[in-house]
Amino acid sequence: MTIGNYLYIACVSGYYSKSDWQGWADRQILEKNEVEDWIYKVSLAKDIEELSSAVSYKKLEECYYEENKSSPSDAIVGYYYIQFLENKISLRDLIDILSDEDDISTASSINEYEDFYSILNEINSNECLLAEISFTKKINDLFEPFRQIAESQKKQLELY
Repeated sequence: MTIGNYLYIACVSGYYSKSDWQGWADRQILEKNEVEDWIYKVSLAKDIEELSSAVSYKKLEECYYEENKSSPSDAIVGYYYIQFLENKISLRDLIDILSDEDDISTASSINEYEDFYSILNEINSNECLLAEISFTKKINDLFEPFRQIAESQKKQLELY
């Protein structure tokens, strides 16, 4: 299981906040008899940089011994979409994030889908589409596989 990677992905996507990653680590510490050192560091991490440092060795170890079944960027897209579904970000924000060349999601396979650029172009030419149910379904169909990746990783974090 690539739990260090999953935790980092949830955090870098903005789905997990500082209180979420610290709470996750604190539950591990309180509920388990033995806990790896990196989890203590996650519990004490006060920002994303410290979190990154806390999980770095675990992520390297996981890359060597375990295989990630999906790309981190695809999972990040899934977490962005979950945030949209939970009304934490707007559809416009979701599209803007995914079209930002500096965002980590640009390595996602979503950028290989013609539908993504078609949707992006349609929104740019007519913002009213954001309110149409048929257009929302089109977006859901595009993002559903990515949501499933993120949900699967989220479940593994909860079960760890």
